This record gives sequence, C-alpha cells and structure tokens, in this order.
Amino acid sequence: MTNQETIEKLNDALNTLIDAYEALQGKYNETNEKLNELIAKNRELEFQLSDVNTTIDKRDNKMDGMLTKIHKLLSSPKNDVTTDTKVSLLDNDKDSDSHDEDNIFSNGSILDIKLDESKANDNSTKLDLGRMESLLNGLNK
Repeated sequence: MTNQETIEKLNDALNTLIDAYEALQGKYNETNEKLNELIAKNRELEFQLSDVNTTIDKRDNKMDGMLTKIHKLLSSPKNDVTTDTKVSLLDNDKDSDSHDEDNIFSNGSILDIKLDESKANDNSTKLDLGRMESLLNGLNK
C-alpha cells in the first residue's frame, strides 16, 4: 500500500464519519425541537389544569357556602321552636299555683319527652302548644 492509497482510505473513512456525525447532529436537533414543543405543550396543559382547579375550587367554595347557609336555615327554626316552646311552657309553669321543685322537674321531663316526640314527627305533624300545655297542667293537679 502506498501513501496515496492510505490517504484515500483515510479520506473515505473521515468522510463517512463526518456524514454520520451530520446525520446524528440532525437527529439531535430534531429531538431538541420536539422536546421544546413538548415542554411548551406541557406548560400550556399545566396552565389549563391550574385554571380548571381554580374553577373547581371556586365552585366547591360556593357549594360549601350554600350548604352551610342551608344547614343554618334548616337548623335554626327547629332550635327556635324548641327553645320558644320550652320557655313558654316553663313560664306557664311558673304562673301556676304550685312552685314545687318536683313538679318543675317532672314538667321538664315531660317537656323533653314531648319535644323528642315532636322532633320525630316533625315532618308529619306540627307542635300543638295548647294541647301540650293542657297535658302539662293536667299532670300538676
């Protein structure tokens, strides 16, 4: 082999390496472009997800607020009725002739039983204060 043949073989090998390097460089650039596109798309999707989560949080807060208001509205009248009923019946008991502690205790127990029954039958019947008062007064005699 002469110097000229060796130089040509080295030149061919070097050209093959350069072509392979250029092909790899092209694939590397394509991969980087795809990666950048995917990163941009990922950011866009994260932004959309953030918007969706914000919207869901706002809806949850609104629903929680409405449910809390509904719960307060539904629980307040029951508490007011039972409290008013207890106060009015105990006031009527104070007006009666007997102020004996045993009678007050027994009236309070009967009142609690009647209120428990009225809570159980709350949907089907209303609390008849006049009837309850006559029953309580009948037990005092």
